[in-house]
Amino acid sequence: MINVVFLLLVFFLITARITPPLPVEIEAPNAEGRSFDASPDVLVIGPDGTPYYLDQSGEQVWSSLAARARETVLTLRVDRAMQGAELAKVLARVSNVTGAGVDLVVEN
Repeated sequence: MINVVFLLLVFFLITARITPPLPVEIEAPNAEGRSFDASPDVLVIGPDGTPYYLDQSGEQVWSSLAARARETVLTLRVDRAMQGAELAKVLARVSNVTGAGVDLVVEN
C-alpha cells in the first residue's frame, strides 16, 4: 500500500507545474547576464508588443502595475524580435508607472 501512495506522490510531483505558464509564447533574447531568482511579478511583452501582467493584457496592465507593491522587483520577459527602441520605451513606461527595479530575462 505504501508503494502505491509513494508512486502516486511521485507521479503528481513530476506532472505538476511549479510556475504558471506564460500568457503568450516568447523567445528570450540572447545575452550575457547573471543568474537570479525571478520574482512572482512577471510582465510579459508578446511578439506583437502586447503587454501581459497577471490575467490582464493591453492597456489594463499599466493600471495594475501602478497598484502593485513598489518594493518588489518586476521581472520583464520580452520576445527576441523586439527592437531595442521599443524595449527602451517599455522600460521607460515601466519605470514611470512602478518606480521599482526591473530584471530582464535573457538566455545565455
